[in-house]
Amino acid sequence: MMRQNEPVEGLSAKDLVRRNVILQSLLLMIASALMLITIGVFMVFSATAPSSISAVSRDPSTQLFAVALRQTIFAVLGIVGAGFLAFIPYKLLQRVALLPLLLGVVLQTLVLLQDGDGVAGNNNWLRIGNFALQPSEFLKLALIIWLAMMLARLTVDEIQHYKTIIIPVLGFGASMGVVLLGGDVGTALVFVLIGAGMFWLAGLRSGQLVPPAFVFGFLATILIVIRPSRLYRVGDYFTNLLTLPDQITPTQLDYALFAFGSGGVTGVGIGAGKEKWRDLAEAHTDFIFAVIGEELGMIGAFTIILLFLALGWSLIRIAMNHHDRYAQLLAVGALLWLCGQAFANMWVVTGLLPVFGVPLPFVSMGGSSMMATVWMLGAVIATTLDVPGVRETFTARRGLVRQARALIRRKS
Repeated sequence: MMRQNEPVEGLSAKDLVRRNVILQSLLLMIASALMLITIGVFMVFSATAPSSISAVSRDPSTQLFAVALRQTIFAVLGIVGAGFLAFIPYKLLQRVALLPLLLGVVLQTLVLLQDGDGVAGNNNWLRIGNFALQPSEFLKLALIIWLAMMLARLTVDEIQHYKTIIIPVLGFGASMGVVLLGGDVGTALVFVLIGAGMFWLAGLRSGQLVPPAFVFGFLATILIVIRPSRLYRVGDYFTNLLTLPDQITPTQLDYALFAFGSGGVTGVGIGAGKEKWRDLAEAHTDFIFAVIGEELGMIGAFTIILLFLALGWSLIRIAMNHHDRYAQLLAVGALLWLCGQAFANMWVVTGLLPVFGVPLPFVSMGGSSMMATVWMLGAVIATTLDVPGVRETFTARRGLVRQARALIRRKS
């Protein structure tokens, strides 16, 4: 069996070190993601208990925990899809990167053309009969794949000039724009995090990001002011930033803080939380971290934080040690999306940011979010298998397993 510190034919000492780091990071990334998915599925079952039981009481023919069971199916589909992407040569994905982006923009545009005001003023769902799809989640994935390809073509000196980055900027602007037109400011903020972070880490100077930041800040201010619900959330955030939760007329954030307080250190146990039965809105989606804090306590909440830190650390190490610039930027994009959105969600739920709707990756209920985030990791895995020695290591270990099974059969 080939071990990490064993030499590989044709590999230099430097390549061997790179292989070991990539292998360690790959295993850490997969393990942390699988643990987050598992915790998420269990917590969706718990968080949807009130609505599921109510649905069954109204109609006994309704399947109990139907929503949570669908989430389990989406998790399986996400893992299967990630496995498929992992074994597609990532250079092929790089060459066809424009097609997923165009498809994502078209689907998000179709969202704007359908009737209805969406959910809480955010028109972000594409309804096809009884099926609902959230194209913006897949558009994040497509944007990262395409933007990594476009920026990888440019040298650090070329990125310093606006003329050379006009196409990447237009592609990013179109992607964020169709989301922003649907009124989903929270998701648009995630797009800004991804785009600005990838441009900056690709070599764009900080000063060059200032003018676009002012433009987006101006647009965001207008979108907040024209919708009273958004203006109320921002005003409520600054008003109650340093105050205790209001027990007389509590807000959604107050109920979330009540949940953390009830959970204490060890939590009240999975399924035993009370706030999800009361007025904690979006307990199974945007505010599922509060349910985790109540039912699994501070230990559970810190476990989620540590798992995302482990995921982020593994992506950073992959980006720093991969030999290909496109693979580096792809890992960076995954880091900005998955970990950036995760901590933004947790900061919202704990009151460190104004309330805006973004799910907790791998954990919150949502089939589109689950599949897109897991597929993102599949694309990153594909790049790691191209590192010299990584694929050979897994091949050697699979060969050893086959030899052991054959030996057992002969003895039996």
